[in-house]
Amino acid sequence: MGMNEYHSLEASLHDLFWDAEGAAAELPLLTDFLRACPGDSLEIGCGSGRLLLPLLAAGYPVEGLELSQDMLELCRLNSSGLGLRPVLHQGDMTTFDPGRRYVSILVPAFTLQLAENPAAALARFAALLEPRGSLYLTTFQPFAEIDGELPQNEWYPDHEATLPDGRYAAVHTFHTLDLPRRILRRRHRYAIISPDGEILETHESDQTLRWFGRNELDELLQTAGFTIRTVIADFDAAEQVTPDSQILTIHAETRA
Repeated sequence: MGMNEYHSLEASLHDLFWDAEGAAAELPLLTDFLRACPGDSLEIGCGSGRLLLPLLAAGYPVEGLELSQDMLELCRLNSSGLGLRPVLHQGDMTTFDPGRRYVSILVPAFTLQLAENPAAALARFAALLEPRGSLYLTTFQPFAEIDGELPQNEWYPDHEATLPDGRYAAVHTFHTLDLPRRILRRRHRYAIISPDGEILETHESDQTLRWFGRNELDELLQTAGFTIRTVIADFDAAEQVTPDSQILTIHAETRA
């Protein structure tokens, strides 16, 4: 089982915590991207289908790739309730080979930053695309950790939400930074708590996340065989891209 693979409570509570943050900000961008790139697509790190299933429901032919078997089972469960039958693959983003190519590949939700070898992952994406195939990629800068807004080397409350049955779900996080190598290591402690405060279930997991300076990201994409076409800041096409932009969404294309 990989360090960045979601399972147990981390998988089952993933969507609950995302939903507590509000509507999926990437869906409009993904929809616009797929509308401009008609044809079969593959989402890398589809998880439980938080983005994949709405895209399928809207009629876009997107398959899903996911490392975690637990997340894939949740995706199948969620899809059955919607009357959808997604094509799902279990595998690693750096080695996945379905024996076919796609018109586009989607790498939303900062998934590339979980790859142990981002350069190898981007090279695999290029190999999975048809000539002049399109890549949708979102990355972020962990400014809250870098700037000290979140305390390093101590536990702090990260997310919380109430389950439909009245139980309470919470996750606390402990992180360390390797600034020279741009590596953020997190340890997550998940808990399910009864209405009267009894801890019913716990789970701990480790996550290693890499981030990239803009020049480094450009070089990684170019080395993998991509040409950058568009860069969007903070999920807003009207927003100007600056060094302070926390989130970058990149549309790139493989060279013919």
